[in-house]
Amino acid sequence: MKNSIILFKLGLAFTSLAVPALAQDPFQTIKLAGTVVADNKTGLSYGARGCITELSQAALQSGIARAGELLVALDDRSATLAVKSARARVSDLDAAVQERDFAITTAKADVARVKEEQNYVEREFERTRVLFERGLVNDATLETNERRKLDAVFAVDRAEEALERAQSARSRANIALEIGQLEVQARELDLEALTVRSPFDGVLLNFESNIGDCVQQGGLAAQIYMPNEKSVETFLFMDQLVNASSVGVVVGNPVNVVRINGQACPGKFSLVGTEADLENQNVKITIKLDGSCAPTMFLNEAVVIETLPPNS
Repeated sequence: MKNSIILFKLGLAFTSLAVPALAQDPFQTIKLAGTVVADNKTGLSYGARGCITELSQAALQSGIARAGELLVALDDRSATLAVKSARARVSDLDAAVQERDFAITTAKADVARVKEEQNYVEREFERTRVLFERGLVNDATLETNERRKLDAVFAVDRAEEALERAQSARSRANIALEIGQLEVQARELDLEALTVRSPFDGVLLNFESNIGDCVQQGGLAAQIYMPNEKSVETFLFMDQLVNASSVGVVVGNPVNVVRINGQACPGKFSLVGTEADLENQNVKITIKLDGSCAPTMFLNEAVVIETLPPNS
């Protein structure tokens, strides 16, 4: 009986050691067929309608564009005139603002002058009133000075009203100037929309325009992508994804992308899709190519993907 118990315990120990070993499936390298694609392919569209008057011959011949390079220019004669007209209008409005500033300066000087006259008239009226109380002047003289005092008050009121009107006119002139400046910016944007420039250094696709061609706003002029930013797209069947870690199909795991001539380019899994195709029961997989060898790969090139162990 004692021996049976010992044998039972040993059996349990061997079983506990064997289960993890069996649970760890050995790594299996698989090969997948894939296609090279560009990351962040950008479309270059026409910002306005018009006819082409200028093209970058260097970009047409080489298919390569530099950041900020002018690729296409449309007929800009009307837009250039519109910009010049808007700028001339701004100059006129700016002169109007300066004229209003001068009017305010003049109005302030008038207010100061009539206030000085008012102070003088008030002092004169006080002297006349004292003389009247002493009987040295008659009623007519006092009334004349009192009328002059009232006239001085009215003159100050009119001068201050004129100053307020001048300040209001300057505010309206400033608003008109701001509107004119916004109009210039709008016309400059219209002029800029007549050109297509490269947003970054890259390779052009479908850049086949000709001088004299007339295009519509929103039409595609070309596409551009960075040559060192490419990926490989492939598809994996669900039965292979059931145990994806055993074949190395995990985001971040390394792979070798092999070309038809045997050249290999390293890469890493960057995306494992979360939705299977209903009909084919496969999932889209994306591999990010290493930037050092990505420029040598052609778009739409057929390649073979070899999965590698995680630590290779």
